[in-house]
Amino acid sequence: MTWRGSGSGALLDIHGHSEAALARALVRIAAAEVSDLAGSPVEGTVTLVRPDGTPCTVAPAEGTGVELSRWDQRTGTGPTARALGGRLSVVLNHRCPDPRWPEYVGNLTAAGFRSAVAVPLRLERGYSAALTFYSATANMFAPDLGCKVLVFSGVAAKSLRLALKHRADLAVSAEHRASLASRTAIDTACGVIMGQNQCSYETALQILTQVSKQRNLKVREVAEDLLRAMPGGVPAAYFKARG
Repeated sequence: MTWRGSGSGALLDIHGHSEAALARALVRIAAAEVSDLAGSPVEGTVTLVRPDGTPCTVAPAEGTGVELSRWDQRTGTGPTARALGGRLSVVLNHRCPDPRWPEYVGNLTAAGFRSAVAVPLRLERGYSAALTFYSATANMFAPDLGCKVLVFSGVAAKSLRLALKHRADLAVSAEHRASLASRTAIDTACGVIMGQNQCSYETALQILTQVSKQRNLKVREVAEDLLRAMPGGVPAAYFKARG
């Protein structure tokens, strides 16, 4: 989509097979949109911290911006780290260097940038994230553009929240389907054993479990091996949509 800073219901169209891919899709759109608003090229990164605490910093392409954001997050001495804590940070190099991070300002200049801004992306489910922009122009993120970046960050955060939730929901659905498929094979194999041995379901399951330990296989794998030898083979698991 093309975002122009209006409409509280706006969403960014981001897709990806992993958390890193979702973050990269987001920052690709974000960098293009903020560059358009700024009227000059702006580089962007997204730093996503997962619920287990592992960070992931991505950009449309590897470069000095990614390296700077990773250093910032790792050392905790820069605007990206501050934004991950939920606070807005602006660095206006040369005109107004930030006295809190002299090493960061030096690294910013060495990377070829003269301005940076990092904004928090408010997520859920234990995630935190920061959207960081870099410019080679001094004082780029003055109040006018800075306010637009803040508004854009709200759209970006909402879009990333929904994308992460959708990915998590798909993973849960896949786990449920795998569980049902496993249960179908085991129950059917138990039925075969019950018929062959005239035993109860519990006894048939114990037989499958014992064989799985002897062969160092999962119970489902033993059940499927048994069913493959049958005329009908391994039964399919059926999923009924809920109305």
